[in-house]
Amino acid sequence: MNSKTVYRFFVDYVKEEVWLNEMANQGWYLQRFRLGRYVFIKGEPGMYTYRIELLENMPKHPKSQEYFEFLEEMDIEVVDTSFRWVFLRKRTSEEPFHLYSDFDSQIHHEHRILQLYKVIFFVNIIAVLINLFNPISDTMIWFNLAIVTGLSFVMQRQDRKIRTLRGLRKIAEQD
Repeated sequence: MNSKTVYRFFVDYVKEEVWLNEMANQGWYLQRFRLGRYVFIKGEPGMYTYRIELLENMPKHPKSQEYFEFLEEMDIEVVDTSFRWVFLRKRTSEEPFHLYSDFDSQIHHEHRILQLYKVIFFVNIIAVLINLFNPISDTMIWFNLAIVTGLSFVMQRQDRKIRTLRGLRKIAEQD
């Protein structure tokens, strides 16, 4: 079997990265991604390291295209994109593959993710309010409420991550 498809859903991109790198260590390399559907091909174990990033713009935007060219110069391959998310990989080497080398850029990236969660959260709040006045769609209200509830926990965790990074930056500045 040279390829396989796996269906999984992640809310935390860090956990998704860990899983993709575990798959790569077993010799399964991501080729395509679409909304929880991962397509892998078989290869030599441990050849690549994966990272996931939320872009500031859509992938077709000129700034994103410019960024992709920069990544290519750094021998980082864009595997696939999904909305503003980009899946990246680099050949495994002695040096670790990090996208951000300082606290400010890490904080900025995590803040972008929090902003995305907030947009989805408020869209679902509006959907709940609209569904309150529409007796036909009473089952949809529960779906939207579940999303709002889940996202409130995810946003809280994301905010905690940003505050932790800010605290670590402050400690690093004191040294």
